[in-house]
Amino acid sequence: MQSSRLDTQLDLLESQFNILAASLMDGRSDAFLSDGARLQRLAVEMVRMVQAVGHAEFNTPSRMQRIKILAGGMANVRESLARHMAYVDRALEIVVPATRDKSTYASGGVYGQPARQSGAFSVLSA
Repeated sequence: MQSSRLDTQLDLLESQFNILAASLMDGRSDAFLSDGARLQRLAVEMVRMVQAVGHAEFNTPSRMQRIKILAGGMANVRESLARHMAYVDRALEIVVPATRDKSTYASGGVYGQPARQSGAFSVLSA
């Protein structure tokens, strides 16, 4: 009985993950937010179910393979989301050019640029 519930929950997780990936690819941010929340709820239910049943019953090769596929897919979705965020940031810089000049630490330079000497210790004496 419990094993069929675990498999059903895994089916629901996979289905919701596919919906989440499709909403990301379609660029529907509102759907992505709600689909992500549903996936999170299903994952929490799955964790509770596994804790109630025990890890030994869940730890079958077929279920572990399904979990590995889901984890790999989540990594791909995370990378796609990061690429999408970078694309939106670049588009925002084009539309609103004032975002290029940051008021906080404006003289700090570009991220990753070598640090400049402050001049506070121009002469050292021992």
